[in-house]
Amino acid sequence: MTINNVKTLLSHGNVAGRKIVLEILKAGFTAADPYENTKKLLRIKDEKLFVGNTNFPVEQPRGNAIQWDPLVFELSDVKNIYVVGGGKAAQRMAYAVEDVLGDLITEGQVNAKKGEPKWCKRINVTFAGHPIPDEDGVEGAKRILEIEKKAKNGDIVFFCESGGGTALLTLPGPGITLENLNEVNRQLYLVHRTSLGNANSVRWMLVDLRMRHERYVCKNGATLITIHTDEGSQVIKFGMLTRPLRRDRSYQYAIDVLKTAKVWDKAPQPVKSYLLKADPRYGPLRPEEVKGKPSYHFRVMGSEYLLEGARQKAEELGVEANIFASSVNGLEARDVAGVMAYLAREIELHGKPFKPPCVVIFGGEADVTVGPATGMGGRNQEFVLSSAPMIAGSENIVIASADSDGTDGPTYVAGGLVDGYTMARAQNAGVDVFEELANHNSYQVLETLGDHIVTGARGTNVRDLRIIYVANRLSKEDLIRYMSRGLLNSSSFHALTK
Repeated sequence: MTINNVKTLLSHGNVAGRKIVLEILKAGFTAADPYENTKKLLRIKDEKLFVGNTNFPVEQPRGNAIQWDPLVFELSDVKNIYVVGGGKAAQRMAYAVEDVLGDLITEGQVNAKKGEPKWCKRINVTFAGHPIPDEDGVEGAKRILEIEKKAKNGDIVFFCESGGGTALLTLPGPGITLENLNEVNRQLYLVHRTSLGNANSVRWMLVDLRMRHERYVCKNGATLITIHTDEGSQVIKFGMLTRPLRRDRSYQYAIDVLKTAKVWDKAPQPVKSYLLKADPRYGPLRPEEVKGKPSYHFRVMGSEYLLEGARQKAEELGVEANIFASSVNGLEARDVAGVMAYLAREIELHGKPFKPPCVVIFGGEADVTVGPATGMGGRNQEFVLSSAPMIAGSENIVIASADSDGTDGPTYVAGGLVDGYTMARAQNAGVDVFEELANHNSYQVLETLGDHIVTGARGTNVRDLRIIYVANRLSKEDLIRYMSRGLLNSSSFHALTK
């Protein structure tokens, strides 16, 4: 993994601190690539295919139980091997399957995000729209469904999935158009700011492919093996997987969400008719479609790899590292920025809750409520720019945030980086940071300052990596200098120098 604009990022500001933060970011992002873990999942020996091991146990279908022994297939008994999937990390996982199985693969189709490089050689890749589904994604999803439907007894279907699949695997249910779906998405996300979980509960019910692969693969006796990159973190405890409870997936729940969000009356009529009809052939999987079927699940990547990779690199650099929270989700980016910036100041001034030099690491995804604003940006760019005023003047603090998939919001950049010099540099450049934040125009500000983090699309999706770096606790001389700049009042100065 590389950051493409390191030279620009290190041409100004707190260069020493920036170097450390960028090294930590690179290590975290490298650890989040699902390719190597997927390769470790598969093994061919003595004309047998082994899937799974003690590092990646088998998860039982639709449950939390695990099985430590790998799946074993006699290759002489396997008729066809298909590889399908969709999501921001799907192609990297499929590429690893391809590297292990090679010409054993009969056919494959994966939907990946536009802008991502093409890694797969044998498996066909369709580059599709995200976050707004497009016709390319629909066509790719149709090809996936064709492959799943033709799988028969003796065949194996590897399905590679990750976050982003809801958009990239969009296949509208009967009678619904892509335009219908996108209008519902627009109302839920942009107009009424429905939570991601509730919005997805609606989107999943309006498509024919997402989360229902057993319906087609296992119907004729084929084996389904799902390889998954999870956006969150996961723990195995007492032989069981600990996960948050899944949201309700039903036609009625989708209707209730639309009504609560005040979207139902504005929804296209084909959407309302489809949900009210509640056709079980396209709805949630029924017990008879799952029970006893040869369907297995392997999780090869999650956000803990991202966070732990960053932590280990910080400690290699001689800096104490603390993973403060793995999933800060659903809060406004500017509010999260305020808490983290004040935490950085507390560490710098008081050495609490951690003693500097140190790094504090956060994961998860924040929100940005755009409203009528016309600016451009993403949650990571808005986060770092919002924190800049609160660390202005500090010679010790650097804050960075970037999306693990390499693209932040509707931009080509992964995120951004700021330090105590950012506000002064913005002022010198004639940029009003507060005015631009009010217009959610973080992209333009960071572009002007040369503070974007550019990685390109990375083929993974384990949410964001946010880093606070604080170099040293302030000496008495530093405190005097801070007070002379108006960054510290006299009462605080006396309290800190007792």
